[in-house]
Amino acid sequence: MRAGATVQRRGACDDLRLRQERNMHKSVIKVMVVDDHVMLLHGLCLLLNAETDIEVVGQAANGEEAIALAGTCKPDIILLDITLQKMSGLDLIKQLLDIAPKSRIIMLTMHDNVEYLQKALQRGAKGFVLKKGLEEDLLYAIRSVMRGEVYIHPSLLQSYIPGTGGKTPVMKDDDVNSWAGLSDREQEILIHVARGYTSKEIAEKCLLSEKTVATYRSRGMSKLGLEKRSQLVRLVMRLGKMG
Repeated sequence: MRAGATVQRRGACDDLRLRQERNMHKSVIKVMVVDDHVMLLHGLCLLLNAETDIEVVGQAANGEEAIALAGTCKPDIILLDITLQKMSGLDLIKQLLDIAPKSRIIMLTMHDNVEYLQKALQRGAKGFVLKKGLEEDLLYAIRSVMRGEVYIHPSLLQSYIPGTGGKTPVMKDDDVNSWAGLSDREQEILIHVARGYTSKEIAEKCLLSEKTVATYRSRGMSKLGLEKRSQLVRLVMRLGKMG
């Protein structure tokens, strides 16, 4: 009886300590977790709630629950599993952003798959974290995305952007100056190119002909002194405009 009471008091003290430490932070990162694996969902919430600057404000086991919660919880970050049972997490991205446009989505997946990564970024995700070694990467990813960065797991970064060596590109002053020399339309087209859209898809999105898209792309690449798409992707990543 005493042991149980001791454990309960200790847990209450830990909760109080966390609340006090959170109150000392100017802003706590509000996180919603969407995953249909109950044990993983529970483990993620324990991990996140142990941090003084992070608080789990919502948990969902499927797409319907996530849609219902997103508008009321208004999370800063949504951790979204790609392989939900009734609805793909990739298909859920746009719906969640329509409901909670200020939220930033980080995808969680077991799949070391560049195609999934590309689709996630195209649809508005800001991060892509593999579940293997999750504890090591997740907290860093959450804080990076909250700073306005795009986080890609290192094992995928080298495949997605050849030449990075698995390291996140760092912005340089020359990047900003070069980018500022482009017209708004050239910037728009090149961001779509970096995200992996085809000329036909870009033409449809921007209501332009494919020939006009090709002209903007060629002119923009020339102004930037770039020859390959991989170079463009690195630049757009450094500028924080990939997501």
